[in-house]
Amino acid sequence: MENTKQQTVSTPVAIIVAGVLIMIGILLTNGGDKVAKEKTLSEQVGVNKEKFTQCLKDFDLTALKTITDASAESAMKNLPPDQRGTPYSVIVGKNGSKAEVRGAYSKDDVLKLIAEVSEGKVSIPYTGEVPSVSTEDHIIGSIDAPVIVIEYSDLECPYCKRFGDVMKEVVAESNGQVAWVYRHWIVHQGALPKAAAAECVAKLKGQDAFWQYIDLVFGLMKTADDAPVTDNL
Repeated sequence: MENTKQQTVSTPVAIIVAGVLIMIGILLTNGGDKVAKEKTLSEQVGVNKEKFTQCLKDFDLTALKTITDASAESAMKNLPPDQRGTPYSVIVGKNGSKAEVRGAYSKDDVLKLIAEVSEGKVSIPYTGEVPSVSTEDHIIGSIDAPVIVIEYSDLECPYCKRFGDVMKEVVAESNGQVAWVYRHWIVHQGALPKAAAAECVAKLKGQDAFWQYIDLVFGLMKTADDAPVTDNL
């Protein structure tokens, strides 16, 4: 779990460097000497390059940061700032029960909390005000699922990558009983343009492409859980 106290984003600076970060940090696949021959991440999920470029030019990064910060602040309103970090999730049951997940919990621990929520017997009830799930959210599974896990994630957070892998398994094995919502919570400098790029993908190609794009972005991130690789520079 990454604490936000040391990860505060300076929005003006992020806006200045956004163009460079977008074109270099997130659009290009691995293998710098082969960039010209390879497709960008957005092209890999079927997005038209020209439309994508225009969407990025028109995107309001300040508005995105403001909106996502407000949602995260509401979700964590009863959590001290020094205890906040990525990823942060809220498990919401249709029965009204809620539980929080502070960090990249293991699959077994997530399933345990989901069971508590489903039974309406949460050991440590969630007390924040997480915004309700809507059709505007990025969701895998049904919005009408008995349990929805709402994750606040940062596209430069290795723990978020790990938790995302856990949630894919949980949803896939739930037989429709669990859905997963992804919400941006931008705490790293470079995550702002990456989030904007992901939103452009969703706008231009739809939700399936959004999730594929998120996977590709996290796929470029190397963590302790990944097998060692050799740099070919």
